[in-house]
Amino acid sequence: MPAARILGTGHYVPPRVVTNFDVMEMMETSNEFIVERTGVLRRRHAEPDVGASDLAALACRAAVEDAGIEMGDIDLLVMNTITPDHADPGCAFFLQAKLGLAGIGVLDIRQQCAGLIYGLSLADHFIKAGTYRHVLVVCSEVLSTRIDGSYDGRNIAILLGDGAGAVVVGACDDDNDDDNDNKRIVSTVLHADGTHAKALYTAAPGSALGRKEHITKEDIDAGRIHFRMDGKAVFGAGVEKMSEAIIESLDKNGLGMDQIDVLIPHQANLRMLEAIIERTGFPAERVFINVQEYGNIASASLPIALDEARRSGMIRQGNRVLLVAFGSGFVWGSALLRM
Repeated sequence: MPAARILGTGHYVPPRVVTNFDVMEMMETSNEFIVERTGVLRRRHAEPDVGASDLAALACRAAVEDAGIEMGDIDLLVMNTITPDHADPGCAFFLQAKLGLAGIGVLDIRQQCAGLIYGLSLADHFIKAGTYRHVLVVCSEVLSTRIDGSYDGRNIAILLGDGAGAVVVGACDDDNDDDNDNKRIVSTVLHADGTHAKALYTAAPGSALGRKEHITKEDIDAGRIHFRMDGKAVFGAGVEKMSEAIIESLDKNGLGMDQIDVLIPHQANLRMLEAIIERTGFPAERVFINVQEYGNIASASLPIALDEARRSGMIRQGNRVLLVAFGSGFVWGSALLRM
């Protein structure tokens, strides 16, 4: 059975920097409030004519170049987003056309902030089965298009940023080669609990609203087209489930915390990350955090952080890297990588 490993990573964030003081012009809030509650100082916002597939295409090209292959070598495209270009078809199809990958299979997944974890698991299994040689997994979000500055929406709106991150997953050239054998996706852990789906969700448009109209003016006026979050429930579950996913991955692989070189959590909120560090006892100096600079970019946060950690030198060859994420649904999981 061939091993699957990360061949390349890439990311792209829009050039427009939006500070907390800029956010103060969009809604009633303060720099002090945002920093105290979230730790976020800045985020990036795309221009109005830029969609999720545009950001994704740039991240994908960077990842393919980093992998040292050609775009035509990609066998399967997996895309995760909650801010697609259009309501349908899936955003992966629009991205496929921009990458010139007509004819290959594409998967459009909706695993929210855990999109990279689920995408890596899919790629890992496809490659181990011998179905594909090179799988491109990308997470892209334009959350600035979903900002609701009202009282009901600002607890989320102050966090939101835009960006995309991608990874190329490929088969090791020689499964018996010691170097290649070490560089692999060691394991993935996937979980979900839909009983909490409405703790963070967008009600409209939808087919479960008890009517035939897809969307109405009342939906807009009532804020049903915007994210609504039970902040306390999401924060508590995020800390609990990401902490559990870290320990589960360690137990599954018979490893101690001191054997993980770098932990990269979903960049949800600095206070959540601090709580996870405290709960698990993981050394803070080995946790990669960039939420202060980019805010919460939903599924794109994790692949962007992975790429930045590599390019900064924090991740070195042979390191064990543990990715962990939690998102609405609820959905959570972890992926242990040997880089």
